[in-house]
This record gives sequence, structure tokens and C-alpha cells, in this order.
Amino acid sequence: MRLSLLFITIFFCTVLANAQANPNLEAEYNGLFANAVSETNADFPFVFTVTTKFMKNGKTVQTVTERDEREAELHERITRTTATSKGTETQYQISVGDANTFCSKDGKIWIASQYECFGPVNFYGREQPLSVERTITEKTVNGKSLKVLREITLLSPLNGKGKKRFREKISTLDSRGFFVSVIDTEGTLDPKTVTLIRKQLWTKESFDPITAPRSK
Repeated sequence: MRLSLLFITIFFCTVLANAQANPNLEAEYNGLFANAVSETNADFPFVFTVTTKFMKNGKTVQTVTERDEREAELHERITRTTATSKGTETQYQISVGDANTFCSKDGKIWIASQYECFGPVNFYGREQPLSVERTITEKTVNGKSLKVLREITLLSPLNGKGKKRFREKISTLDSRGFFVSVIDTEGTLDPKTVTLIRKQLWTKESFDPITAPRSK
């Protein structure tokens, strides 16, 4: 079963509970976030778009865009495009049930697979953070009430050397408690340098029915 990037973020990037100074705020934050994950990803059909920019010295060196058309549970069509200075590469995946996946490099020739065609853009293990700061605020945009969850995590240098790191997550929820967007920013400190920006969007769009292609 395919796990979205957001689910991977939850299980492998969520900070430990004892890092939050305000247990009441932590409980509210985690409750809102977990509910948004459950409800938003079950509200079929929808389009889930993830754009990840990898940066170096203030410039984007690679952009990965993944458009996931989710018709129902385990029924989805994914288009992943990777752009670098050397050019653009696009990969395709269609899933029509558990362990019933098809992969393609051109959208024409498909190969059946029991596994995912490509993994997550990046992968994290669990870390003990130095500190965590969370806030929950509300705002109104175009007459619509939105709730904004913000989490800033400070981390030790990788392998104990170099600069301290930060991760900032800004999640916007609609009046139902569903995700509108989640924006992650990562980097190092002293001075603050951004190395990654990831934007996740959930939208209601029409798309062609998802059916199994002819495999090779």
C-alpha cells in the first residue's frame, strides 16, 4: 500500500513528545494534525500535489513535482517530474489495488510491479530534537476561516559536526479541519540557510478514470 509523503513525514519526522514545553498545546496540535491527515486523505476523489525544491547556496538545484490523482483507496495515478540543470525526467505510476501497480518512463510502455515505482523524495529517521516550538492561530482569507499550525524544530548537526539544523512546518486547515496545504522548510543555522522547501497541496479537480494499462 502506498504511503503519501505526508504519512512518511508523520511517522518518521514527528518530534518526541517530551520536547514540547506546553503539553496542552502539544496535545491540541497533534490532535488537529492527526485528524487532518485521516480526514483529508480519505476524502476521495482529490489531487495531491507535492513540489520539493532542493537548494544550494541560495539557488534551486533540483525540483521534484509529484501529481497524485487519487480516485479511491489504492486507486491512483502519479506523475513525477524531476528537473535539474541537466534536463527534465518524468516517471509514471498507476495503481489499481494492493500490489497491483504499473510503472512507465514514457506513459506508453508499462511494466507491472508489486511495488512502488519510486520511493519518497527524501527519507528521515527519528531524531531527538534540541527544541520544538508550536503555535496555533486563526485567520480569515476571502471570507473563509482557516487555522494555521506552525512547528519549528531545532536539531543537532548531522553526525555531530557542522551547523545546527532547523525544520519548519506550516499547515493550513480549512473550517472542516481538512488540509489546504502543508509547507516544510529545512536548512541550517548561523547563518540561516534554506536547503529544502516542500509544498503539499490538496485540491478538488476532475481527472480521467483510473484503469489498469496494458503491461509489457
